[in-house]
Amino acid sequence: MNLTLLLILLFGWLIAVLVNHIASVLPLKETLWQKPFCTRRLNFDGLEAVSLAKKGETPAATEICHAPRLPLAWSGLLAVLTGNRRCPTCGKTLGWRHIAVEIVFPTLLAVLYLKFGFTPYFGWTALYTAILTILFITDLEHRLIQHAIIFPAILLALAGGFFSPAITWKQAIVGGAVGFVSFYLLALLARGGLGEGDVTLSAFLGLIIGLPNIIVALLYGILLGGAVSVILLITRRATLKTFIPYGPFLILAGWAVMVWNQPLMSAIWQR
Repeated sequence: MNLTLLLILLFGWLIAVLVNHIASVLPLKETLWQKPFCTRRLNFDGLEAVSLAKKGETPAATEICHAPRLPLAWSGLLAVLTGNRRCPTCGKTLGWRHIAVEIVFPTLLAVLYLKFGFTPYFGWTALYTAILTILFITDLEHRLIQHAIIFPAILLALAGGFFSPAITWKQAIVGGAVGFVSFYLLALLARGGLGEGDVTLSAFLGLIIGLPNIIVALLYGILLGGAVSVILLITRRATLKTFIPYGPFLILAGWAVMVWNQPLMSAIWQR
């Protein structure tokens, strides 16, 4: 392993710790400028609540533990290695999401480095990956794609379109427009099945991968979401009334197309 790749993995781990913190506090409308705290939801008897927050609001019958996490537990990996996964106040253990993100995110940065080299575009895609990871977590855990993340991300992608070696800025602008209009129309047809966040997310993806890549990403995202939904129905993990967020599937497809656009595009058009 060369030194640059090792440093990228280390840098990716540090950013992953920050990504986890942002994804934990923003949906609770907490400030970022505070120490990480326990976000286990407890009822007023001190037992872990079953209900999940909706639209970023804490259910009336529950409260967040809010106990400050120990410094070595700010990182999920360090918490496991040092035996500090358990909250000293409520006794609940730190969720596996923190650990997974600290493993997966540096790996994604390594893939970007091996694909694009240590170039300015690597920096842009690394930044996009951090944003998409935050959106993935908040949509999966809270069914929420927050304006505080997606709107600055769209402005950033508008600037990034001028620096991409893969697409022109015109392709980026048109891709963003196609992503927005496509999912806006789908949201109207779905009548609540898709939300405003899915629309703005599609616009963001269109800006970073351009046209025609956004069409491929939307197709793969819809197919992936449909396949997972069918599996959940067959295994009875979900019903026809269960809400399944589509944001994570769009994010997975959009990121994959950003990195491997030609093979994925060929797989669709050659069929």
